[in-house]
Amino acid sequence: MVKHLLLVALLSSCSGTMMGGPAPGPLEVGIATTLVDVPVGAPTGGYSRRKSADDPGSRWALNFPSTTGVHTDATARAIAFSDGVTRTALVRLDVCLTTPSLRARVRQKLDAAGESARFIVQGTHTHAHMARFFEPVHLGNKSGLDITSVGMDVYDAELDDRLATAAASSILGAFANLKRASVGVAALDAGVLNRDRRCENDPVYGPEFRDPTLTVVRFDEVNGDGAPSRPLTAIAHFSVHGTVLPGSNTLLSTDVTGAIELAASDELGVPVFFAQGSAGDVSPGGSPHGHDGTQRLEWLGRAGGRLVRQAFDQAQPGPAAPTALTHLDRGVLMTREALGYQRGEFPEHGGIGCQVGGPGSGSSCGQILTPPEQGGLLCGAVEPRPLTRALVSVLRVGDVAFVTLPGEPSTAVGAKAAQALAPLGVSTRLTLGYAQEHYGYLLEQDDFLRGGYEPSVSPWGWRVGQYLVDEVTRLVSTRASPQESASAARPPGFEPRAFEESEAAPVIIGDTVDVERTQAVTLTFTGGDPALGTPAVSLEQERMGAFTQALASPTRPLQNGPDIIRRYRATPSVAAQPDATRRRHEWTARWEVLPDFALGRYRLVVTGRARVAGTVERYRLESQPFTVLPARSISLVSSRVTGAAVVLTPRYTPNPMRFANGDPSTNLRLWDDASRPETGLPARRGSARVRVDAAPSTSSMVTASWDDGEQGYVVPLPAGVAGAITLTVEPGGLVDGLGNTNATRLSSSVSR
Repeated sequence: MVKHLLLVALLSSCSGTMMGGPAPGPLEVGIATTLVDVPVGAPTGGYSRRKSADDPGSRWALNFPSTTGVHTDATARAIAFSDGVTRTALVRLDVCLTTPSLRARVRQKLDAAGESARFIVQGTHTHAHMARFFEPVHLGNKSGLDITSVGMDVYDAELDDRLATAAASSILGAFANLKRASVGVAALDAGVLNRDRRCENDPVYGPEFRDPTLTVVRFDEVNGDGAPSRPLTAIAHFSVHGTVLPGSNTLLSTDVTGAIELAASDELGVPVFFAQGSAGDVSPGGSPHGHDGTQRLEWLGRAGGRLVRQAFDQAQPGPAAPTALTHLDRGVLMTREALGYQRGEFPEHGGIGCQVGGPGSGSSCGQILTPPEQGGLLCGAVEPRPLTRALVSVLRVGDVAFVTLPGEPSTAVGAKAAQALAPLGVSTRLTLGYAQEHYGYLLEQDDFLRGGYEPSVSPWGWRVGQYLVDEVTRLVSTRASPQESASAARPPGFEPRAFEESEAAPVIIGDTVDVERTQAVTLTFTGGDPALGTPAVSLEQERMGAFTQALASPTRPLQNGPDIIRRYRATPSVAAQPDATRRRHEWTARWEVLPDFALGRYRLVVTGRARVAGTVERYRLESQPFTVLPARSISLVSSRVTGAAVVLTPRYTPNPMRFANGDPSTNLRLWDDASRPETGLPARRGSARVRVDAAPSTSSMVTASWDDGEQGYVVPLPAGVAGAITLTVEPGGLVDGLGNTNATRLSSSVSR
């Protein structure tokens, strides 16, 4: 009888319909996005940075430089999955990495909201957004160097909590928007978007060893008959470091991962979820036309957006069908013994700085293989810590499976982890790096022992990559059995910072004026403390006597970055008076008008919050209306003879992106993704009135028409004209296909 009762209890604990429990229903998918409340001034994470002498200071930065503005806002974007039995979500944050304390805070907030769903939290690995959410790990003992602060500044619980709040909100929002969905998958080569960044391992894997594959998992909402009715969202999985912007940059930015996600979302008209892959040894690609900084971001974004569109179109979902939905978690023991090190071979609680100063470490891609018995002697020991189990997760959605790795997997480790999912029987297996928590670079032994930067910030040494792959293999092979739980973090509490007073009610102090295309509109105003949020700045267009929201794409309003850059300055600065409780909070919005932007009357509208006289209130400011006029910046011309004609190639004033002391300054926008900004955007289409002067006294006026084949304006030459020929276009004599013109005389000479 006892055996019978035990059997019943055992069977009752199993999911499925064995004992008449609820059967899984159709797959439902939801998507939601939440703005992360990042205060301007908070430092960025990923690079090791030092303050300059003129750093303005910030209540949100400690050892790192303060950020001074926003290029693109960080968001939390979640995709929720449910089949009526399993509820789980993927949530990505525009941050460098993820941590146990962040994950624990998200769990606490979901529990408080009554949501028991599991989740996977992943960082996009941008090096240009908020830091200070990695709890300290010291070198040697508690009084030693906090090694996490070297790349993330000192931990700040309030910033950690702001990230978790956004992540939890997006998960809840995604579950509130579940739609019955079908799934499609396609993959293609996107090698233009990334490149090999670790030449030290070339002897191991060969040159340019990286994963160039872009995989798009497409979800379509289905109708009552189960047929796809409209696109819902897509996951774009790719491997690329978020390091286009340099360490000197002080603008908060989602970097290349955000640029690809934004451009892909614009292409598809639905929110795209960027899922980071195995980017530990992969850098972002470059523009073949030499675009730099934020222009390079846009170039990569556009190229990536087109590739996502191509894969998305190939990933046509079929009718909705029964879809397996599984979420597995495993707590992976992180100890010296579990990883297979012998006593004395590696520090007991992990080590940092491995290979620094060792054989091959200074040879810059040298081919010296350090013996394992020497490697451990070159690691700085990490302080004693409680026994830890890191979290590794597997998510299966139909014929697609994802596995998470807690750090920066190399291409080789990521590929092995994905292959470990083969017993699941799925055709698409993807590794999610920078997920759930972070243990630095995850490399194979021969790769690690080649030295270089990555091993020096890999706290579990040369065995950790294969060890995690083995643990994924065990999770998959024992998936029907209970698994060890990951260690539970206990994030510290905090006292929220008080909001600083504004010296007066927000007001515009520098208004807009009429502007030509290719020029910039600037609006300066006083607002509120960055702790109250970065003010939103929108562009509105006048139509039929009323102002309405202008659009950056058919589905996205022109609001904030990358279109409108917002910068901040406090008077007095925090560096000058750190204890001041009342300041002049001055904001500047700068919108660079692209050469093809629609002409018309516009205004900028600012919304935000400020504390004035002890009360926090919302404010709204409207600029005076201004007119966007045709550009008159076609200022260069070259010419060449072809048969009985001359081809003129006029160009706009060059617009290479400029840095000021390493910080993005001017020409932040990409005008054209097929020409070099240093040589100027070619004027195309339209026509030009050209005066042709030839020796000795021949002069004639000719209308030159655009020719697609010649990629220029063709000027027919009068019969018999030879020798030196001068071609002149008077101001306003050329009007290109965009309606832009030349403010100065254009002149060029050829010989025939």
